[in-house]
Formats: sequence, structure tokens, C-alpha cells
Amino acid sequence: MSNVKLVRKLAQKKFRNELKLFVAEGLRLCEEAEPSQVEFGFFTREFLSDERAKILVERLKNLEEVSASTMKKISSTQTPQGILLVVRQRFSSPEEVLAKKIIAVLDGVADPGNVGTILRTAAAFDCSTILLDGSAEIFNPKVVRSSMGAIFHLPIVKMTREEFLNLRGFEILAATIDPSAEIYHRHDFKKNCAIVFGSEASGVTEKILCAAKKIFIPMSGRAESLNVATSAAIILSEAVRQKNFKEAT
Repeated sequence: MSNVKLVRKLAQKKFRNELKLFVAEGLRLCEEAEPSQVEFGFFTREFLSDERAKILVERLKNLEEVSASTMKKISSTQTPQGILLVVRQRFSSPEEVLAKKIIAVLDGVADPGNVGTILRTAAAFDCSTILLDGSAEIFNPKVVRSSMGAIFHLPIVKMTREEFLNLRGFEILAATIDPSAEIYHRHDFKKNCAIVFGSEASGVTEKILCAAKKIFIPMSGRAESLNVATSAAIILSEAVRQKNFKEAT
């Protein structure tokens, strides 16, 4: 099978799972990839007009020049940026994920854009991530793009809800829209914690809620709820702020 045909197959989840590969596109995203992770890749001549692009192509080495029309055929975006990498899938061990003081847990977060954005936020705050059943596939092209490179280095693991609940060593918190829950910034994030963010449609599952302490973000405006990725950014920011303050004092 040619590499071009292989890229087109990787548009399907079935083949991504089977081959343990995924596709990354664009200068900013591909700059985050380590050469050892890259199976092969393509770039266009037009792409090399940028100095950063030249440096990237030289660093990755195992790339082949193709025409702009070929790039358009294999790209998953409307306007290809001139570089595409086929990358080996990577998951962390549970030990690596648990080594972080704050874990963002995605409980059935199905929208790829939201998953990718939460991964990016977790990486920005030096957290790790656990994906539970029902969450969008981490190697979906939209997740990869939205993660803005976090997918290459963020500690990430997939688990069932049962496996997650059997872990020890941290406090489980669940982000809810229940106004009877504790306001998020009043919670003491002294302990290592796993903060669970639920599905866009139904929130955190009952199984997780039963084992968790509920926290919520109060709102004074007319919106019924916040986007899950926005909620994650707000709560993770506060958790990290408190931990950094406690360690500094």
C-alpha cells in the first residue's frame, strides 16, 4: 500500500485503531511532534516559503514532497497548510497520569472540539488526563487539531469507569450545574484531585457522581450552563492557582 493510500485510510477510526497511527496537519501542530513519533509525512513546495517550515522539514527528515493537489486529496481540512504527518499513537501508563497533582477526567465528553480543547488546557496547566467511556476518540482529526500539540506530550490514558473508581491516591471532584454543590473556588484543592467533566448532554454519570464531591461554577447571567471546555478551563485554573499558592507559602 502506498503512503498516500494509507493516509486516506487513516481518515477512518477503524484503520487508526488497527494500525495504531493518526494524522497531524499544519505547521503549529506538527512542530510539537518529536521526530521519533513520526512514521512518515508529506509537504508541498509552497510550504517551504516559510522559514519555520524549512526548519521543521529539516528536523523531521522522513518527509516526502508532494503536489498541492495531492495534499488536498489526503488532507482532512478545507484549506491544507502544506504539511501532513502520520504519527504513532501514544498513551501513557496510569502511573504517569497519577504522578500529576491534578487530573482532568472526561466522562463521556463526545464533541471532538471540546475534548481537544480540554487536552490543550490540561497541558497548559501541567495536569494529566483520563478519558472514560463515551468520550470522543483521542486520535480523531478534530481532537488532534483542537489539542494544538498537547496530544504529543500530555500524560493521557483511557479507562473504564470501574477502573477509574478503583484508583487510589486522589480526591474525586465532579463539575456539575447543581447549585447546592460547593462553589468551585471555595473548595480546598490541597489534596491531589481528579476533576471529572461530564458529557455535554447529560453531565457526569451517576456512577461517578456517587463517588465524588460536587462542585459548580455560579453564574449570574442568563445562560443555563457553560460549554464543558470552558468549565474545565475555569476550574483547572483555580485548582492550579491554589496549589501553586500553597506550595509557595
